[in-house]
Amino acid sequence: KMASVVRYSFLLIGIFLRSTSWADSMLQVASLIGAVGNKIIIQCAADKTPQDGVYLYKQVGASKNEQKVFYYYKDGTFRPISEWCRDKVKVNGTFPNFNVTVLNVNATDTGFYWCEFNLEDKISVGKVTWLGIGKSEGKDEEKVCSEDIHHHVKIFLIVCAVMLLLCIAGFIFVILKVSIHTYTKISIEKTWHKPLVNFGFLNPEVKIINA
Repeated sequence: KMASVVRYSFLLIGIFLRSTSWADSMLQVASLIGAVGNKIIIQCAADKTPQDGVYLYKQVGASKNEQKVFYYYKDGTFRPISEWCRDKVKVNGTFPNFNVTVLNVNATDTGFYWCEFNLEDKISVGKVTWLGIGKSEGKDEEKVCSEDIHHHVKIFLIVCAVMLLLCIAGFIFVILKVSIHTYTKISIEKTWHKPLVNFGFLNPEVKIINA
């Protein structure tokens, strides 16, 4: 794996050095993951105009030489170069900004793809795209993902419901506690402020006469 990484790094450096202008050599690298049997879209765009045309290159492996897939002229003429290109590749859009659609991809389509624009002898390299191909398990993965999402949503709703019930119970408890405290306070205040009853009539004044 480390050796492959090193080889791919040297490949990118080689693409970088192909450009005749250092200002145009700031490569952008993008990654695409496609499933077997599906189609993928690679974007090609020129930073500067005018351009005479563009080559699409394909690098299947780090140890192999790049392949010219097609040449696309500025007048819209499409010239396939690789046999692989004839039945699998379509160009959509107007030069110099267009999309390359690769149909019915499979494991052999894995690799680097990039566009090289040319104006006479000047070359400018477009964005480099790394294409990886996985197994055609999109539906199963989508189903599993959907089930996981529904499961998490259910858990979230249950937690929210429990928290809501706890909040309601706490609110009711606070109201009851405040009500009881207020009622007790009012009762005590009424007791302290109640007027005293005069019991004088029960104890008639007793006069003592000295002999």
